Amino acid sequence: MCKVCCSVIDVAFVVDSSTKRQGQSTWNQMLAFVSLILDSLTISQEYGFRVSFVSYGDRANVEFRLSEYNDRQSAKQRIRNIRYLGSAGSNLPAALEALRNQVFQTNAGARSLAPWVAVIVTDRSPTIRAQELVTVASRVRGAGIQIIPVGVIGSRQLDRNILTQIAFAQTQLTTVNDYNQLAGVASQVAGWICQSYLSECSDALHNLKTVGW
Repeated sequence: MCKVCCSVIDVAFVVDSSTKRQGQSTWNQMLAFVSLILDSLTISQEYGFRVSFVSYGDRANVEFRLSEYNDRQSAKQRIRNIRYLGSAGSNLPAALEALRNQVFQTNAGARSLAPWVAVIVTDRSPTIRAQELVTVASRVRGAGIQIIPVGVIGSRQLDRNILTQIAFAQTQLTTVNDYNQLAGVASQVAGWICQSYLSECSDALHNLKTVGW
């Protein structure tokens, strides 16, 4: 768990919902992984985490924005009900653009003084606009969004180099061989999120209180 003063963070979960060998059951494991991470975070519109969720296949869908949920259980319930797309294509560049243009915007609930973090959970290399990935990821990082990639590589459909190309820090990415191993890295990823605060915690919290968040 983060200390309270370090938990004023905006985090988006971006999950690959393109076609999978085991379909819905695999998708459910990916959603359960996100829920496990949320168990380590205090969700609040004021002095806690704000969360968002983006699913993607052929295109990106912003399932909910940072401004929508004020408690953990409501967010987890919504995540459990997110539909599996099963799209033929995997368009990670579109998902990254959705982060920059739709999620991490102040009119969508993003807080300008809070760290912005995106956890990308994928099991496939992009098949759509793949040649644009490095450029799009660079723009996202340039907008101040810290990308933490999590890859499932056992299916051999994901090139690990994809994760290194998009990561904010090479020390903050991880891979597992199988979906049932995702639960084992949830606390590590939650810890990385908690470490993303911009400066001294007391200063950040003071600033947020000053502007009335």
